[in-house]
Amino acid sequence: MFFIHKDQVDKDVEKIREYTLGPEHLEKKLIKEAEDTRKRKENVSEFTWKDVLAMTIAIIQVILPFLIVFILAMTAAWFFFWYMAHH
Repeated sequence: MFFIHKDQVDKDVEKIREYTLGPEHLEKKLIKEAEDTRKRKENVSEFTWKDVLAMTIAIIQVILPFLIVFILAMTAAWFFFWYMAHH
């Protein structure tokens, strides 16, 4: 109950800290953020065949069970109607 807005308080405290620090700290922080942004962009651009393979396997793991159930349902329906037509 006492920590309902704790995240907002932490953000406000961090902003106050930033404003009270000198310009050299602010400059260091901006350089660090720029470096982090550059690293993130580099990581995104490094797209290898292993990434494609991993995503393909993940998609197959999600879609394959639905595909198998659909095929089984269609086969069962086909056999039912085939049985009804011949008997």
